[in-house]
Amino acid sequence: MLLTDLQDRVRIALTTTIVDEWSLLSLAVGTSRPSERAVAFHLGWHLRPMIEASWDVDCEYNRSGMHLEESVRLVDSEGRRIPDLIVHHRGKLGPEHNLLLLELATDSAIDDPDGEAFARARALQTRFGYHFAAVLDLRLGERGTDIPIAPRWKWATLDEGQVDEDDVYTPGVLTEVLGRATRTLQG
Repeated sequence: MLLTDLQDRVRIALTTTIVDEWSLLSLAVGTSRPSERAVAFHLGWHLRPMIEASWDVDCEYNRSGMHLEESVRLVDSEGRRIPDLIVHHRGKLGPEHNLLLLELATDSAIDDPDGEAFARARALQTRFGYHFAAVLDLRLGERGTDIPIAPRWKWATLDEGQVDEDDVYTPGVLTEVLGRATRTLQG
């Protein structure tokens, strides 16, 4: 699979998640931010039909069952293992069985200004041979902001390292997606 194909599929799954699960993501509806785990579940749910059936899509799956050395252990402040979402062949090891490692954040631009999450994701990508690694930062806004969500992502390939860092949507597309999400919530 090509990087652009995978990015398009993740973007479609994210769009569907934003529109269908706006009550989860909208800070105006709830009293706290959603966990990455909750968002990753919905993202994986919507990504599953867009990935070839031979691949498995899992959230927080302990791929190897082994104790990982500190350089590739991804642990958040709650002590849980990340990446949040992987696309792989369950029970099989090796690069031919690892397609995507994705770490999700609601506001890592604030929590991770030095890009440590991406460096750790790259270390895990290299260690287990994932063809693609991505950090998807939803950048959820605060109450009353004009843009309640402004997703950015950073991608790497196993062979080339970091290859892309950009907003997931152009401003016009983001406005359209948010319009659909709020209409769905109201209707």
